[in-house]
Amino acid sequence: MIVSVKDYVGAVRAEKEKTMELLISGYGPAGRKNLVKCDETGKVIWADTVESPSFICTAGDLLFAGTENDDYAVFTAYVRDGDGYRMTDSLRFDGVGCLCHICYSEKHAMLFGACWGSGHLIYASLDKDGKFYGAGKLLQVNETGDDSLITRAHFVHVNHAEDTLMVNNVGLDIIYFYEIADGTVREKDRIYTERGQHPRHSVYNRDESLLYVVTELSNEVLVYAMPEKKLLQRISTLPEGFVGKSHCSAICLSPNEKTLYVANRYSESLAYFRIGADGLLTKVLQEPVEAEKPRHMILTKDGRALVVCYQVTGEVYIKPLGEDGLPIHGAATHFPFAEAACAVHLD
Repeated sequence: MIVSVKDYVGAVRAEKEKTMELLISGYGPAGRKNLVKCDETGKVIWADTVESPSFICTAGDLLFAGTENDDYAVFTAYVRDGDGYRMTDSLRFDGVGCLCHICYSEKHAMLFGACWGSGHLIYASLDKDGKFYGAGKLLQVNETGDDSLITRAHFVHVNHAEDTLMVNNVGLDIIYFYEIADGTVREKDRIYTERGQHPRHSVYNRDESLLYVVTELSNEVLVYAMPEKKLLQRISTLPEGFVGKSHCSAICLSPNEKTLYVANRYSESLAYFRIGADGLLTKVLQEPVEAEKPRHMILTKDGRALVVCYQVTGEVYIKPLGEDGLPIHGAATHFPFAEAACAVHLD
């Protein structure tokens, strides 16, 4: 197909003028705009005042928020309404604490959540009107015999087939796998990481033959062959020669599966890894962060930018990436957002 110079220039201009749409959430009391839809400059398109939505996720026209509180947890459901969203229901769970991560299964119409404070996995089904029903909770019990360990569920993820739920427990150093069926879950397998590693978040490659796990306290990426759950590699995320406190917080995999990104708090850096044909990692760049303590990080859906949430300094940074998957020097932009906790890139 022959494209005219005029059409090409027009297409380039349109691409440059295209705005990014983000959902951003942050900690804060009910009544404050803790959940917003905005553009890449932070200009607010829609907002809600739900209490402390520490994590959010979307599925088609649906939006979900998880309220993090020491004494209870709340699921809130929304449906797209014009340029914003309309709340359809909320569901409170008592006897659990510090809901910090959620995910949704469209196949089962179920929302799952991990409670760091109490060690619970919580879940509920959603009907066609966006109302919750069939709520349940499951305590991941400390069966290690070591009473110094505290159960702390921190991450939930549904696989592509939506038949398996993965839950990372940082306190017990266990990654649990559950079968999803009939509105509930049944444990079917586990990965035991080394004591003290604290597996915080995980990401599969596209065909789920590899699982990359970022560890909060040992500051490593663990690479597992799946479904065998065989450990293939462990590699540090820290700057060369670093000594001191550091906690990994987030992990992202590029759409082309050539680059892996990790955020480090306290050591205050981002690590960039090349992925070989065998799935193993080689660190190619370590750079200091622009603000303080990157809590959450995502890639835009096209893989052309990182979006980093800084809770302590209350900022969101957008870092454009080059064709090589590495940051473009001097191109980062940012905007303020109080106690920024989570981000989602919309289509």
